Amino acid sequence: MKKTLSFLAITIISLGTHNLFSFEKISTQELFYSYLKNDSNLKDLTIEAEKAQLALQSSKIEEGFDITLSTGSVTIQTLGDKSTLTVKSAGVSASLPQASNLTLSASSGASITNWDFANSNSDSNSLSDTKLNLSVDLVSSSSLSRKITLLTAQRNLTQAKRNLQKQALQSETDFYTQLKALLTSTSEIITAQTQLYTDTIDFESIKAKGYSTASSTYKLAQMKVMSDQHDIDSKIRSLIHDYLLFYKKCGYEITLDQDTDFYDLIPSDLPQVQALNIEDFEADKYTEIEEALWTYEINSLSRSANKSFTLSANGGYTFNNSTTSSNTIDTGLTSTIGGLNLTAGVSIPVQGGNPAYTFSASLSPSTFFQNSITKKTNDLTEEQELLAIENARTNFETVKVDKEQELQDLQWNKQSYNESYTMYQDLANQLETHYKAGLIKESEYLSALSNAKNYKVKLISNLIDFIIYNNELQSLFVAD
Repeated sequence: MKKTLSFLAITIISLGTHNLFSFEKISTQELFYSYLKNDSNLKDLTIEAEKAQLALQSSKIEEGFDITLSTGSVTIQTLGDKSTLTVKSAGVSASLPQASNLTLSASSGASITNWDFANSNSDSNSLSDTKLNLSVDLVSSSSLSRKITLLTAQRNLTQAKRNLQKQALQSETDFYTQLKALLTSTSEIITAQTQLYTDTIDFESIKAKGYSTASSTYKLAQMKVMSDQHDIDSKIRSLIHDYLLFYKKCGYEITLDQDTDFYDLIPSDLPQVQALNIEDFEADKYTEIEEALWTYEINSLSRSANKSFTLSANGGYTFNNSTTSSNTIDTGLTSTIGGLNLTAGVSIPVQGGNPAYTFSASLSPSTFFQNSITKKTNDLTEEQELLAIENARTNFETVKVDKEQELQDLQWNKQSYNESYTMYQDLANQLETHYKAGLIKESEYLSALSNAKNYKVKLISNLIDFIIYNNELQSLFVAD
């Protein structure tokens, strides 16, 4: 019994959203782009990046110029045809946080007594405690806190974009990893097919020698052939499933059967990428190092913003100050020293008279102890952050050695596979001639042909290995 190694021609019909195609492979690039379009993780991270952009815009608004209008408290009391209207603390306030928390405010109280709706008049109108006030922080954490808020929002946006970029690389890696798995399974089928031919020839030899069909020698040889065929059929069914699933993820519906020539499905249009070298990357852009440096930087700002001493000043003008019953010029200071809060102010009548002084103080002794504990905790945290940077640099050196070795292995494999493929392909060409001339057994020719095909698959898989290597290497570093 004589068999050939070749499979039947492929006939693939695409269903659903794509056009019909037959005896034609879809380009790897087209498959990949379609795979990306169907990647839900990329879609999700794209949305996250957009949300981070909106969050940054929100932070800029919150930390920028702000104005507030208030009606205050309005009270209306009616008595017959007359009403009394009282307004307390109506006002407007404008602040500029980036200018040392500079705030300008105006407020007023007003009353209209016994307003006669019929005659549109009242017994009395008055304004009281109408104030113009300007305040500013002399020593505070407001500027640093604002900077930290904006830096954190910007960092979140940067991180969202980086996550999207890394997911794109990961998606490409996943695509080619699945494609490589298909090639590996194809190679296993080729090897199994060669074994089938070898065992078939042995079985034919036993039959030719006249062994009885009831003999153990005959039955063992026959079972071996049957086992080989079953193994091939099983591998083909498994590979069909994997191909259908892979193409489904790429957005294609295809039809394959047991007669499909999977060797013809091996891509011939894979890009030959230039291998990246870890030496060309900046150490501080290594993700673990960059994140450790960022953590130390932002936390150092937070620790600096946690001040135990603050001082702010304010000044203004009050019309009809209820305390002095006159117009006054007002000024004051507010300070915090640990757990001690102090406030002092003075209102000086414009037309002379005795000024009014205001003082207040509050003390929280536990705050002093808490501040001491917080400082010690911050010192320990800073030490941990510096240690994390040191560990990240050490880890980078380890990864550097691993990646350099990985690159050398890939380059060595490429050369080795190419040499082996050339050798077996030349040998197969020679043995084909000898086989046709009846000088050698079919199994010898098929074995060389199988080896040539397997090393062809290894060469193509090596191209994929370089793509995956580049993606994994880039993923170790943050983009600028």
